Amino acid sequence: MGNGRNRDNRFTTILCSGFGLGFYNPGLIVNYQLRQRGIPTEVLVFERYMQKEKQAKIVDSRKAYHDNFALAKIATKLPKDIRDSFDPEQIFDLLNSWAAEGRRRFISLSGHWVYILELYREKLGADAAELEVDLLYVDSDLSPSWKSLKKYMPDYPARYREVWLYASSTLSIHLQILVGDGEPLPFAGRATRYVIHGGGWGMGTYQGKIPKLVQQGLALDVVAYEPAEAERQKPGNRYYMNDPGWMAWMKGESGEHEFPRFGEIRPDTAPSFSNLPSHHGLYDVIRQAKGIISKPGAGTLMDSLASATPVIMLEPFGEHEKKNLEVWLEHGLGITYEDWEREGFAEGVLETIHERLLAKRAATRSYTDDYVERLG
Repeated sequence: MGNGRNRDNRFTTILCSGFGLGFYNPGLIVNYQLRQRGIPTEVLVFERYMQKEKQAKIVDSRKAYHDNFALAKIATKLPKDIRDSFDPEQIFDLLNSWAAEGRRRFISLSGHWVYILELYREKLGADAAELEVDLLYVDSDLSPSWKSLKKYMPDYPARYREVWLYASSTLSIHLQILVGDGEPLPFAGRATRYVIHGGGWGMGTYQGKIPKLVQQGLALDVVAYEPAEAERQKPGNRYYMNDPGWMAWMKGESGEHEFPRFGEIRPDTAPSFSNLPSHHGLYDVIRQAKGIISKPGAGTLMDSLASATPVIMLEPFGEHEKKNLEVWLEHGLGITYEDWEREGFAEGVLETIHERLLAKRAATRSYTDDYVERLG
């Protein structure tokens, strides 16, 4: 644990979730950027505080949702009271350590953490007024963890600061999370390659699009979710994956939560996985590509705006991703797969979108800058 208030009253605890990389990677990026500014931080991952058997169920769900997108979409519609999954002993210890260290600043990327923050408020009593908590919404509408929270604790926003990167209610883009240090690469200088993936859990219709895209002669960078998917590779395609043994709630060799270990999968070669402290490995592939073919998840929007890489949007996962699609289309920052197909998979359409992304990126403040300024 960090040493909260005793050292620096700017100490910020970043509360992530491994339910999707869109609620994990952005938190780790902000964590790195705040440390670069001299602000002490710690990342915690919600699933670490769940009962062991519930953690095992997440692994099973991940496989089921990867195999069956229809099942995954049904699951988003079923509100769940996550408190049934808590490991009470671990949470008791966590709250005691927060109180002993005088922790007062938090950034939460998942609605599940709010139940724990509420317990902390109770524990602090009158001192709860000192808490400064950003609820950081990385989608343009409430994703399932926030929707469930809204059902079981409808008044939660009254006690916290809600921060929307993008808002579907006004179809607006307020803030962005910049990834890596480099500026976007010029479109003309990029290889004619397309990253295709299904988000952190490998969900959606992306696999069904690969044969048609290959037939069109497009070179793909495919994110695989199981090593078997990278077998029988088509010439011109490359396959990448996160280390299948990596779990968001397990700490890395540094003793802290780390980005997924990532690497290219080549035929007849044992994969080598590695990670960086600053950002996720897939981003370095995305920033060199002409487009991202993916459902419009939170992580994809973040990567798209940061790298000025157009999103060719596949079927959304749940209502929140449908709203993400609407915001991106409203600003001309992406195109639906169907519209791109109608355009004959033309690169020129994407170049226009890339130019709009560059302009939007230049005009949009970064969340880290906003947070640091509020800290004064």
